[in-house]
Amino acid sequence: MLNYFSKYLKYLQFWKHIYSYLTTIPDSNEFDRKVSDLVRRIERLTINFQVVRKGLHQTNIPTVNAFGYRRLNLLDWIIAVASLAVVFRFTVLIFNTNETIAIYLGDFFLHGKARVLCESYFAFAISIAFTCREWILHLEAKGEFEVLSIWKHCRDGFNLVNLSMNNRNIKRFRFSIYFFSLMFYNMVILVPIVVSVLFITTLLTNPWTYKIPEFAIFGTIWLLLTIFVSTILLSSVLGFAWFILCAFSFHLFRLFDLLDAAETLLNRSMFYTEKDIQSLCLLIIRRLNSFELASRKLRYILLIYVLVYSLLGNGDIFLGLIVRAYNGFFANLLAMIGIFILTAPGIFGFVFGYPITEIDKLTVRLHRLTFKGNFSVDTMCKVLEIMNRAAGPYNGVKIGDFITLEKTFFILFILENISTLMLFTVNIGPMSAT
Repeated sequence: MLNYFSKYLKYLQFWKHIYSYLTTIPDSNEFDRKVSDLVRRIERLTINFQVVRKGLHQTNIPTVNAFGYRRLNLLDWIIAVASLAVVFRFTVLIFNTNETIAIYLGDFFLHGKARVLCESYFAFAISIAFTCREWILHLEAKGEFEVLSIWKHCRDGFNLVNLSMNNRNIKRFRFSIYFFSLMFYNMVILVPIVVSVLFITTLLTNPWTYKIPEFAIFGTIWLLLTIFVSTILLSSVLGFAWFILCAFSFHLFRLFDLLDAAETLLNRSMFYTEKDIQSLCLLIIRRLNSFELASRKLRYILLIYVLVYSLLGNGDIFLGLIVRAYNGFFANLLAMIGIFILTAPGIFGFVFGYPITEIDKLTVRLHRLTFKGNFSVDTMCKVLEIMNRAAGPYNGVKIGDFITLEKTFFILFILENISTLMLFTVNIGPMSAT
């Protein structure tokens, strides 16, 4: 009996240790160095994949040429020529009915199910991803991404002086950066593997590969080029999302720090002066201005990202689950990729939408701070300005010109995409079946 009881206690202790590991935010110099090393590693990775040229060393100084466009290096030319060649190949194959041309262009989907739909989707996806990459690099050359480098000092450590937060928010911010960095680092590493498996499967499972030697040779050549282009473009889309997430995380945790600062003054009861209120108000206004500047400068990029992720995710799910394109393995892999892509913006909206709505608490806390005090007109005007901005539709991550991210974004985003998939199913599903 005692033996059984001791085993039961060890079992409980084991799960208690697991729970503590999952819920405790690490706080050590070793973990701080680990996160900083990971940030520098991802920054180098994004530069190598040509996501951005300067990493976190963004400035507002334009580096465009005499024609107002960014200067292209050798890798830019290789990516551009390869992308245009792959898109042109898919476009020709969409309208092609000649088997000889399909053989020399290495048509992976030769005589396969939903061939035209698959080639149309990949031509569209590569075109959109290439356009987004060129647009992002053009904006970087014009000096539009200085707002992304606001947390660049974290590459050398997360300290109180640079972050201007309390210790609790610094630890939470550092853990968030670690989580995002680890996730995106593994995603960028896995991109070439997933893309290779996706396209190699189509060639290896096509019976004509083993019947026509020319098809196998040209198919392999075009396969390698398609994998190269898809890997670079998909890594660019994922890598830049890491810059956006980390920059907004920095702003949001600084806003959380303001809530803690207001709560600290409340806990002092009436032992705070008008100067304390003024200092808090100026700090709030300064940080809200910084947050809204980043949101305003990146609003169109976020809009394009949401649209691109939606289109790519819907396309993958439609071809994988509804059309069941090509074969079972290819369709299942496409469906899994689509579900992952479609979930990412929804999670972004859920994670960032909730803390943004927490800014409303500033109104309550500032009201409690000034309720019993007899402050000057200037101080009360600053307090009213903050209350108005916190309660109105001014704060938040802007997506385009008319949408501000809220905690309901996840639900609305998923519902909109489900309705889009239903529209695809009703209108295009019967056509693909025939």
